[in-house]
Amino acid sequence: MTRLSDFIEILKGYSSRRSIEYNGEIYTYFNLMEEVECWNDRFNQLDVQSGAVVGVRADYSVSSIAALIALLLRRAVAALVPRDRPFQRYVLDCHATALLDVRTDGSYDWQSTACETSHPLLDRMRAANEGGFVLFTSGSTGRPKAALQSTERFLYKFRKPGRCLSTLAFLLFDHIAGLDTVFYTLMSGGTLVLTRRRDPSSIAGLIESHRVEVLPTSPSFLRLLCMRTNCLTHDLSSLKVITYGSEPMDPATLAKLNILFPYVQITQKYGTTETGSPRSISRGDESLWLKFQSDGIETKVVDDVLWIRGESTLLGYLNAPSPVDEDGWYCTSDLVDVDGPWIRFRGRASDTINVGGEKVAPAEVEHCILELDFVREAVVCGAPHSMLGQIVTARVTLADPDLDHKAASASIWQHCRKGLAHYKAPVKVEIVDGGLTDDRQKVSRKRDVS
Repeated sequence: MTRLSDFIEILKGYSSRRSIEYNGEIYTYFNLMEEVECWNDRFNQLDVQSGAVVGVRADYSVSSIAALIALLLRRAVAALVPRDRPFQRYVLDCHATALLDVRTDGSYDWQSTACETSHPLLDRMRAANEGGFVLFTSGSTGRPKAALQSTERFLYKFRKPGRCLSTLAFLLFDHIAGLDTVFYTLMSGGTLVLTRRRDPSSIAGLIESHRVEVLPTSPSFLRLLCMRTNCLTHDLSSLKVITYGSEPMDPATLAKLNILFPYVQITQKYGTTETGSPRSISRGDESLWLKFQSDGIETKVVDDVLWIRGESTLLGYLNAPSPVDEDGWYCTSDLVDVDGPWIRFRGRASDTINVGGEKVAPAEVEHCILELDFVREAVVCGAPHSMLGQIVTARVTLADPDLDHKAASASIWQHCRKGLAHYKAPVKVEIVDGGLTDDRQKVSRKRDVS
């Protein structure tokens, strides 16, 4: 049997267990598999063939999860388009022959395209009678790349069920960590709790009302949660596990989390669109070090940059040269420190600021700024300078917007001068209104946050 067929048989075996909770409705695994059959019938009527690429735009719902499973079952390729982006931007990049827009109420729109369907990677998957999915990179350094992954390779890490827990579907449906949440939870017979709102107050209320046990999220969100004292008045005692990833965690926030949630396992996770989310463990609840546990994963560090090779690595990009070398290694561009098998992340190599020949990791400066209690968020990046090449600049939001901006900027600069080498201290500190995080709940180094 294939890994996908094993996965489906396991889901069927959970029949009467709760699979999904949303807005007062409870769906069992039997209900979910019924919805998968409904989508299978629809795809038959729409003549979706094995190997077809279908662009899917959706948020979490019973219908969208069932549609994804149904597409994978017929060995099609589901190209998951960010839900707030126009389809047209992505159609050609993923070679989609049709577009499926799934609304949260279960209704949908279907549109055929005249897109060219041939591509060496897709042709290879079709020849192997295998389906898969496409995820798009964020496009922070240019055009979003269409990363192709096979179903069987992706399911490798889910070959053994994990802990059966109630998990909040916080990370987005079109994100690798969101897919990881869905498949891990369902494979383990757990319950997915869905949400439309991802602000701290709404999430805290949902944890209380649905007795959520696992919160997978980002350091940026956890930082806001720690600062919102009204959120902490909710009963969050059901939480057993908090996982974080997608960006470096600052030590100050991690320390606060351990104080606020002393009986919760706090674990760092790592994953990229290109490598999936390999199983890993943290050195401890208060540690920023982790190591990979997957037997199908190999790592190496070259010039302080992490490289990964493994079963779950993508097949390649559909709209760009392959990022995987001839030996199967993928360069993550993540700068790391190494201590035996343990790895600590310190930011992206592409974000490094060069100040007169001295290299500065933005995350290190951000972590220093976030030690100040009056700071809500901080984003550090480089700005051109005629003599030094670049200088360090910071954008900051305050916990209390009524604080004097000039005094706050001065305090931040003085704090950084004390805690960092002089060339790392931000030359310019800009106090801004509004959030500095994007829709994936992590800091955005773009000026226009959307």
